[in-house]
Amino acid sequence: MLRLAFGLWLLSSLSAFAGYGPTVTPEEVRREFTYRRALVTGTVEGVTEYLPVSSTGHMIISDTLLGVPKYPDVTVAGLADRKGRAVSLERIADDYIVIIQLGAILAVFVAFFGRISTLVSGLCRWESPSVELAQAIIVAFIPAALLGFLFKDAITAYLFSVEVVAAALLVGGLVILVAEHLLPQARAARSDEVAAIGWRSALTVGLCQCFALIPGTSRSLATILGGRLAGLSHAAATEFSFLVGLLTLSAASVYKMWSLGPALTQVYPAGPASVGLLIAAVTAFVSVKWLVGYVSRNGLGVFAWYRIALGGVILAILALK
Repeated sequence: MLRLAFGLWLLSSLSAFAGYGPTVTPEEVRREFTYRRALVTGTVEGVTEYLPVSSTGHMIISDTLLGVPKYPDVTVAGLADRKGRAVSLERIADDYIVIIQLGAILAVFVAFFGRISTLVSGLCRWESPSVELAQAIIVAFIPAALLGFLFKDAITAYLFSVEVVAAALLVGGLVILVAEHLLPQARAARSDEVAAIGWRSALTVGLCQCFALIPGTSRSLATILGGRLAGLSHAAATEFSFLVGLLTLSAASVYKMWSLGPALTQVYPAGPASVGLLIAAVTAFVSVKWLVGYVSRNGLGVFAWYRIALGGVILAILALK
């Protein structure tokens, strides 16, 4: 059965552009972005973006199941980014996820509107608590942003594979089990821990977020565990993870869309992209509201077993290839 499943994955992934040469037309690419794909991509992105299970890993898996063509050597005819480089099918597929990701960003903004509006109004008045929280978010953002900017091409070339995702899922699951055993158990948050977080704690979160550059690790997991290592409660670590994620994901989305330039509107049909973004926003909002309460009461253990099970299944399928 596992052999059959993998065979179906392989056939579907090879079929979409099997007859094409080194280039395809923008119209041919646009036909690949169906409403069905938008539904699946939006749901997977929204549900997994803020859960400690790796949205990138799940997107790689779902793209494989959908047969999304990701050929780095096949480019789109007449299409170039802002640096004048040809745009490959692999880049088109990966940047599509960034567009859908805007829905997940919107979800956090809505879910934490009170916190964010207080932060912004406090910054406008230069109030110390708001300034310190903003500084903490920026400190947590910088390490992974710098590392990702410097090594983005190498990360995409060598780490974006199902094998890496499976290994990272397993390792991440084991890390959760160890952390939940060694760190203090779930407890109620003290009075507004997030607003009082210092730069050292923020730096701990930021350094941990660097591990999330490995697909399958999970940015959410890395930052929540970073917060726990810094002494935050489960609830406070989770909320700070969301705030850091809001900046991290927004910066990544803006940069990728800017770098793609005018090509953005030539290959992504507005209808399916809008549907995917909306679905991601709704599912991410539900996921965020649920996660804060669940983690504060139960910790991260259930996600460890999910990651271990999923990683094990993927490795088993790959072994039977």
